[in-house]
Amino acid sequence: MRKGQTLAMLLVVVLIIAIIAAFLYIGQQTQTTRQRGQQAQTTYGAALQRAKEVECMNNLHQVRQAIQMFVAEQGANPPNLQSVRFPAGIQPSCPIAKVPYTYDPTTGTVKCPQHPRF
Repeated sequence: MRKGQTLAMLLVVVLIIAIIAAFLYIGQQTQTTRQRGQQAQTTYGAALQRAKEVECMNNLHQVRQAIQMFVAEQGANPPNLQSVRFPAGIQPSCPIAKVPYTYDPTTGTVKCPQHPRF
């Protein structure tokens, strides 16, 4: 009985490894080709790109909250992003592209040049 359980467990482990390897292989293969001559996008590549966008969106959210705190304390928009105290680990630039955010002091809006949707 013990040998049968060991063999079954071994087969299950091999099956799980095979499934994971298949997902990685399929993720690297081209699934869809975009129009206008752009390179093909894989499922893994799309997920990685989305994760990077979410990281930038989160950083922008933290920057905007810091600006709101500055406005609550000072009563006006900051003249530039360098005058705002950011939480630890937050920078006034895109964490992915390493380009500084664009800031409009008249309206207090911050945008990422690499991710304009946010």
